[in-house]
Amino acid sequence: MSLLELKNISKSYISKVGSFQVIDNLNLSVEHNQNIFLFGPSGCGKSTLLNLITGLDNSDKGEIYFNGNLIKNHFELLKDDIGIIFQDHYLISELNIFDNIKLKSNDATKIENILDYFEMTDFKLKYPNQLSNGQKQRVCVARSLVNNPKLLIADEPTSYLDKENAKLVIDLILNSSKKFNLSTIIASHDISFRPLFDKSYTLDNKSIKECWYH
Repeated sequence: MSLLELKNISKSYISKVGSFQVIDNLNLSVEHNQNIFLFGPSGCGKSTLLNLITGLDNSDKGEIYFNGNLIKNHFELLKDDIGIIFQDHYLISELNIFDNIKLKSNDATKIENILDYFEMTDFKLKYPNQLSNGQKQRVCVARSLVNNPKLLIADEPTSYLDKENAKLVIDLILNSSKKFNLSTIIASHDISFRPLFDKSYTLDNKSIKECWYH
């Protein structure tokens, strides 16, 4: 049984000039403990697809299954089973790092453990404006994993980072997938990361295509 299954997903948006279809009859399966790389130019539909998976947007038609069950309400999945890393940090400047992660989990032991795993215990009482962009993104990875989800979704998690920090964040995500036995879907325009993943896909002509070469 696949961890995640998308069946015949379609999505369009209404604008002043009419309807614009972004995704048309898309099908995708993600297995347990599998790392997926999703790439393509801006505007091809990567963020739309991830938003549909996480429930931040709704499809016009089609069905999404998680662990064999049809998703009817994303709330519980987002609470425990799906972690999200956004393009922006979305850290609250008035809260220290510990309290930012606490927004995701009230379990202090889990927070301490995840900070220890990411070697960020010394940062827990610092505030976002005291951290570099790379450190902030490490906090976001830690926050997304604090409840030990089964699936991690990341939308351009390295877009604001230099090459060195971008590689560190991708390695951190992939190493965490092994440590915590989770699947990942990482969207990026930087195709240099493709060889690090189990499978890579691109969005083209409103559908998804697997790329068999590196």
